[in-house]
Amino acid sequence: MTALPDGSVAVSDTYNHALRRYDPATGEVTTLATDLREPSDAVLVDGDIVVVESARHRLTRLRLPEEAVRVEAVAHRTRREATEVAPGRLRLDVVFRAPTGQKLDERYGPSTRLLVSTPPELLLGGEGTGMDLFRDLDLNPEVTEGVLHVSAMAASCDDTESDSGSAAGANEYPACHVHQQDWGVPLKVTDAGASRLPLILAGMDEAV
Repeated sequence: MTALPDGSVAVSDTYNHALRRYDPATGEVTTLATDLREPSDAVLVDGDIVVVESARHRLTRLRLPEEAVRVEAVAHRTRREATEVAPGRLRLDVVFRAPTGQKLDERYGPSTRLLVSTPPELLLGGEGTGMDLFRDLDLNPEVTEGVLHVSAMAASCDDTESDSGSAAGANEYPACHVHQQDWGVPLKVTDAGASRLPLILAGMDEAV
């Protein structure tokens, strides 16, 4: 276990290959990262958390969600304002751009994952897990508001190729990073609402 600045605790869930966050103020348990390989310990480094992946024999640096590193988060918990969306089909886009000097890590399969879950009455279609960071959601026309739960993950590693594009001499064990974020997005369906919902995992939304 590793204490976080906001008073919550990060738990290395070795058996389930994940990093959990337990908030004693609310009793809530959330997932900070998955697809780790037998995480056995973790330590804070400059607002990030470095996890020991025992089965991969490496250290993986993760970006913590903002609320986990804000010291004042315990005393100032605020609810996110409702996002107005148009009825019908809603385009969900999780924006991820690998940081400079990194590229998506696809050595062990797909490097991204998207999970959408919500009260069953809010959506007619679009729930579940997939590999793409975008999805069309079909809103229930009989429901005007609800909370959309989204979890997204992307794995990136240092790009060790030379400027010429050759992989010769590349580091066989580049530093890798798992970017994970969970959102609870209150939605309000209105005729003047947006038909696209962007959520930022990393980088800028180029569609703006």
